[in-house]
Amino acid sequence: MLYLVGQDQNRAYDICASSFAEAIRESPRPGQEEALMIRLIGIAVEKCRNIKTIPTFDVIEFLDISSAEKGQLLIVLKALQAQDFEVKAFVLLRDQLSLSYRQIATIIRSSESNTRSKVTQARARLRKMIEDTLNYA
Repeated sequence: MLYLVGQDQNRAYDICASSFAEAIRESPRPGQEEALMIRLIGIAVEKCRNIKTIPTFDVIEFLDISSAEKGQLLIVLKALQAQDFEVKAFVLLRDQLSLSYRQIATIIRSSESNTRSKVTQARARLRKMIEDTLNYA
């Protein structure tokens, strides 16, 4: 959620907390932890959809990685933030949270095949922007 809201930590916390409360209220039967997790992520993604924030990248400075790695991460984060919400959501759900296509399809209320296609397209758009940035530099 942090990346979906431009790294605004307060908003990300508020969204996560309220989404957790909402998911718990609508919780499925005990023993269905995956359903609860998917419901929680779905609520949080929807809450992030219309938030307008100015992206910040201050968190990079606190990471214990080399300057070169920070530079690479900054390029990726800037490219990610420049994408529309859908691209960010698909890439983050699949590649950051490692959710299956089935789980992502449930979250966005789409078919698994459509989700697979959208993830592939989102990755290609992000890759193109990163390549353009590297070629320009």
